[in-house]
Amino acid sequence: MAVNIVVGVIGDELSEDLVRLVWEVAQRIFRKYKLEVYVVPVVVSSRYPYISINGIRVVVKSPPSASELEDLILSVAMYTDSEGEDEVDLVASIEDPTLADAILVSY
Repeated sequence: MAVNIVVGVIGDELSEDLVRLVWEVAQRIFRKYKLEVYVVPVVVSSRYPYISINGIRVVVKSPPSASELEDLILSVAMYTDSEGEDEVDLVASIEDPTLADAILVSY
C-alpha cells in the first residue's frame, strides 16, 4: 500500500512551508510504519494551497502541526485503501494538469 500526496502550491510562504512539512511527515510515516508516501508538489491557481491525499482534497489556510498532518494522512490512507482506489488513475491525473483539478477533489 502506498499513499499519494499532491501538494497544490500557489507560490507563497505557506505553500513552501507546507511542502517542507508534508515531506518531513512522509519520511516520519515511512520510518515508523514502513508505509510508502509519495509527495508531488504542483503549482495551481487557487486562492489557498491544498493537500490531496489519495484523491481526498483538503484546503490549507494555516499550516497544521506535524502530528495533525500525520494523523490526517494515516486516516485518509486507511479509508482510501479500504475503498480500493486505483493508483493508475491518480498518476494519470497528475501527468495532465488540466485534469488534475477536476479529478483531485473530495468525493
